Amino acid sequence: MITRFRLFRLIPLLAILTVLLSSCFNPFHPNLRNNGNQTILHDTPSAVLQTLELSYRQKNLELFQSCLAQDFRFELLSAEVSIIGIDWNNDGFKDSWWGFDQEVEYHRNLFQNGSSDGSFPPPDQIFLRLQIPPQDQWESDPQVGNEDWVVIPCLFDLQLTYANSSSLSSNGVARFFLKPVNNRWYIAVWRDESNI
Repeated sequence: MITRFRLFRLIPLLAILTVLLSSCFNPFHPNLRNNGNQTILHDTPSAVLQTLELSYRQKNLELFQSCLAQDFRFELLSAEVSIIGIDWNNDGFKDSWWGFDQEVEYHRNLFQNGSSDGSFPPPDQIFLRLQIPPQDQWESDPQVGNEDWVVIPCLFDLQLTYANSSSLSSNGVARFFLKPVNNRWYIAVWRDESNI
């Protein structure tokens, strides 16, 4: 009788232990959020770029926005300005860059809505791979006032996959200018250097 009683008390403990062990922390997939204040941890420049990759895989607009500084700029190659440049200041000429709001709108279309002209739906899967070089290959921003910024040139591969088995891909070089703000890093400039 005593043994049976102990067995019945042991079964609930084993069940609880099984649940706890099955939800253990996975060191290969750490949380990107600090559970205390729900902010995304960008304590290094490479952490920001890793979060950028993750935002593409998850098609997560909020995560993407968390990587960008409020004064963010996407800069085009001069050869691309006539094709995809936008006239921001209404002077009749396409500009070689766009800012935070336009970049977020483009990514909302990429992640959720599809192309603005309706020719492409949003992809079923997005894969962005950045080849982040070792820290000794990072650069300093030479511009006055940006002495604490870090410039990281990355080779990138971007693949968009659709349910009908079609895909679009792009690769090249992107140069990321990252700046620290209140102990966090943000992408201030994303310069497309794909044809260099």
